[in-house]
Amino acid sequence: MKKITHTLWVINARLIDGLGNAYKDLKSIYIHEGRIRQIGNLTPPDHEKVLDVKGATVMPGLIDAHVHLQSVPGSVFRKDDESRLQKYRYHQLRSYLACGVTTVLDNAIAGPMLREFTQYLESGGAGPRIFALAPAFYPPNGYLDNGMLTAYWGPHWRPAKDRTDVVELFREYEGTDRVIGVKVMLETGFGKANIWPLLSKKVRDIISDESRKRNLPLYAHAYKKKEQKTGLDMGVHCFVHSGFMFTQPTDRFIRRMKELGTYVTTTLSCTFDQMLVQFQRERLDNPYLNLRVPRELLETARDDRVWEDYYDRFFKLSSPKWLPSFFIRALPKLINIEKSIKACLESASRAILTLHEAGIPIVAGTDASSWPVFPNFFHGTSMIREMELLYNIGIPPMDVIASATRVPAEMMGKTDRIGTLEKGKYGDMVVVEKDPLKDPSALESLLWTIKGGEARTPEEWMACDPT
Repeated sequence: MKKITHTLWVINARLIDGLGNAYKDLKSIYIHEGRIRQIGNLTPPDHEKVLDVKGATVMPGLIDAHVHLQSVPGSVFRKDDESRLQKYRYHQLRSYLACGVTTVLDNAIAGPMLREFTQYLESGGAGPRIFALAPAFYPPNGYLDNGMLTAYWGPHWRPAKDRTDVVELFREYEGTDRVIGVKVMLETGFGKANIWPLLSKKVRDIISDESRKRNLPLYAHAYKKKEQKTGLDMGVHCFVHSGFMFTQPTDRFIRRMKELGTYVTTTLSCTFDQMLVQFQRERLDNPYLNLRVPRELLETARDDRVWEDYYDRFFKLSSPKWLPSFFIRALPKLINIEKSIKACLESASRAILTLHEAGIPIVAGTDASSWPVFPNFFHGTSMIREMELLYNIGIPPMDVIASATRVPAEMMGKTDRIGTLEKGKYGDMVVVEKDPLKDPSALESLLWTIKGGEARTPEEWMACDPT
């Protein structure tokens, strides 16, 4: 696909602009050279390309603020070779556009993969605009170390034990303008157990110092109270997960977030909700998935043996070393997994609503596909589920839309380009048949995704030749 400059008129649109406005009278949008030039009651000239949406809703292109592009769901179990991994990765890029996601923020990506995806898009490949958090810092023997990501993740990066490591890791990403922040892994263990060490105070201070030199804000992976406090002490710009699986945010925590202007990314869909698919396999039969997710990946997610293998790996990884192996293998049978996941989802959802009502900026993000061992953290489609979950917990529909458009653009410092439909910004938008202010499933009625003025149906985006 050749890189070209697009001119397009979108007419007869019911407009949601991302600024909190919904216009009842139909609008026209003029896109030229990939950017919005005019919005209003306009009449296009006869010789220019027109997309008549016939009263459908047009809103800004969605932003998934937590993805992992180099990870392919279930690749560990299929033992995908490198050529197949590349095929799936490019498929996943197209899936984002086929779901209305025109921008993504990768939350931990190796330098070689970021350059590969950048080259692919710049040569005309179909996919969303890509920004990244890099480096993603973790300590020796900590979370992500010792091959945790598996060979199927692709290129890795090393842990950081001193200033030399920190500076060298920054150098791996020199020369790219895609990096908008730095990630710190503050993870002592899944659940309530403490398994891994945190980055030392000395190394955390070095990371903060080197990040300030580069004008890059800090984003923190932190689920538990101690980890979140450490993140606030570092002055984090954003918590990249909702956390709060077992507790709720205190008034002091909320006050500190407000003082710092800290954002929080939701990640309800992949962290919790999609783990329930093993008990709700009918969700994999949704025709919406069939267009956007490769058949082999859906088959993997339907396989009982895959889920058993996943839990063997998960409990082995997340259990204390002193726990006998026979007991670890028995854990999936001893624990009511479905009940536990639902409890964590309910707790995290309640916390997000509390934070939103307190005025903390909420950002929609999925964590797709965080680990190649997870069978069904699908790229693209997870974002639609994320927004449905935010609707369902009681966040007003206009605020849900803002969490996937304007607010992440503000967080990323990209409001001059994306996030709202305004003159001068990229011509990135979605066209849906149903009204997203009334129907949480409206985004499944996607008619067109427009990126930089190029309008295609979901089927047309999926049919783009990755070569």
